[in-house]
Amino acid sequence: MPKILETQENKKGKPPGDLTFVGSKQLDRPTVEVFDYSENQIESLEIDHLKELSYLKDSKSVSWVNIEGLHDVGFIQELGEIFDLHPLLLEDTLNTTQRPKFEEFDDYFFIAVKMLTYNDHSDEIEMEHTSFVVAKNYVITIQEGRPGDVFKPIRERLQRSTSKIRSRGTDYLAYSLLDVIVDNYISIIEGFGEKIERLEEKLIDDDGTDVSEEINRYKKEINFLRKTVRPTRELAAMFWKCESDIIDERTVPYLNDLIDNIAHASESIETYQIMLNDQLHILQTQISNRLNEILRVLTVFSVVFIPLTFIAGVYGTNFKYFPELEFQYAYPVFWGILITTAGLMLLYFKRKRWL
Repeated sequence: MPKILETQENKKGKPPGDLTFVGSKQLDRPTVEVFDYSENQIESLEIDHLKELSYLKDSKSVSWVNIEGLHDVGFIQELGEIFDLHPLLLEDTLNTTQRPKFEEFDDYFFIAVKMLTYNDHSDEIEMEHTSFVVAKNYVITIQEGRPGDVFKPIRERLQRSTSKIRSRGTDYLAYSLLDVIVDNYISIIEGFGEKIERLEEKLIDDDGTDVSEEINRYKKEINFLRKTVRPTRELAAMFWKCESDIIDERTVPYLNDLIDNIAHASESIETYQIMLNDQLHILQTQISNRLNEILRVLTVFSVVFIPLTFIAGVYGTNFKYFPELEFQYAYPVFWGILITTAGLMLLYFKRKRWL
């Protein structure tokens, strides 16, 4: 799972705005998918050369440019030159460890966010660094290029002429893309929530003997989700407060709803964190109780055998004269004393409820 921060050793000492890719190569070459649409028409195509996008800057329609593949620094630099993008924006785009953020420029604003998907085979969350450039008539999304994304519902909605996206501007498109990312957060959190709740049943039915590893693994996943969702909530709030001319007043209520969804995701994470901590506490208590039971049994055996050892020690000494040694039934009497002593002690412990 790509959760460990990629090394930034190759960025040391370089000036701000220097374009250096930080991450792992996912594709052999970047791919570019374009949706150019208005309320009455839509055109979708894939392009081979970035120069073909230059017309979008002055287009009357709305365009969504989805780029997959970040490793080619020259490709990203050319994109920046075509759309006059700030070098610091491009630097954040190439840095897959960049924290989710919202930043406003003169003619556009920039969003960096983490797209999460759940891998059924490995039972793990996979993360993809995704950047947005939102201008008056185009939205550029740039992904690392990992297999699959969560934008399929947006592509399908764009094909419907009655879809609200087709009649709105780039601000609503950016909101819709962020909303589907956040909806996927909630879906992943709920999926892990169900598994965490089932752990409680295991703790009761199996005394928690086999769930320690699962609890620790889910704690790691939930902590990772928390680190991703919290800054996303901050960027959504900045998006909502943004006074850019790009944002239509009709979009503001939707942005408020987006903040509520992220808050719901964040609160769910905190709830499941508490549940996991409680489960770990229960597990530790159960282990402690089992250990105490074992120690109590061992202590009882030790206490019972102390007087028996004493009696045996007395008759095991090497004194010459022992009256009992000449007695015919001395041996069975000796065993009778041992058994009676042990029985009386066990009876005493039981009445004291120590057993």
